[in-house]
Amino acid sequence: MAIANQIVKDDRVPTGIVGLDRLTEGGFEKGSAVLVAAGGGSGKSILATQFLAEGIKHSETGIYISFEENKDRFYKHMLVFGWDLKAFEEQGRFIFLKYSPERIAKIVKEKSKEIENSIKEVEAKRIVIDSLSAYTALFDTEAEKRRMLVALFDMIKEWECTTVVVAEEDQHPDQHHSSVMGFMADAIILLYNEREPRGLRYRAIEVFKMRGTKHDSKICSMKITDHGIEVYPDTVVL
Repeated sequence: MAIANQIVKDDRVPTGIVGLDRLTEGGFEKGSAVLVAAGGGSGKSILATQFLAEGIKHSETGIYISFEENKDRFYKHMLVFGWDLKAFEEQGRFIFLKYSPERIAKIVKEKSKEIENSIKEVEAKRIVIDSLSAYTALFDTEAEKRRMLVALFDMIKEWECTTVVVAEEDQHPDQHHSSVMGFMADAIILLYNEREPRGLRYRAIEVFKMRGTKHDSKICSMKITDHGIEVYPDTVVL
């Protein structure tokens, strides 16, 4: 389904990745929860930060909620792509919040407004949560995991922000299975870092699901460049 000449919807939030926006009628749906799932080294955090940087460019405050990332190391790594998060933070346009998975679980259980109040204080429109896998690892049973994921996504929707939720999940184009995370998310973006028979690796991206959107369903080529992720919507990898 070719949508290169589509008209961008008014309710779209551009991601800062032009090729990805061409696949999704102009970006993510405003106020939606977008699950970005991939294995290690696939570019999940880069995509998420690029999404926030696009908002910052248009005077929107971005919030990055991390369960595991070291702040200084994260800032150093993102500076490689031209995103000076420390400068953005000093300007009041970017906030890095570090929470342990245990604390997030407590906030969810108690239905605390702690994070929501921080969001409202700076009038944030874009949020990133990285990574959901650290949160789900807390729970011993599938029933508890499901209940706490549903509660977390319910809380995210109350924030009324466009939220990217990162999950560490090894992906293969023929082996993606539905999950509670995928069911609760309004959209699913899958990133691939696959090995060809010759031993070479290639990167690809797929818009697996996006409610209310006539999105392209093909798996497209993707590269991590000096200025972030580039997606090539006119290509078909698989």
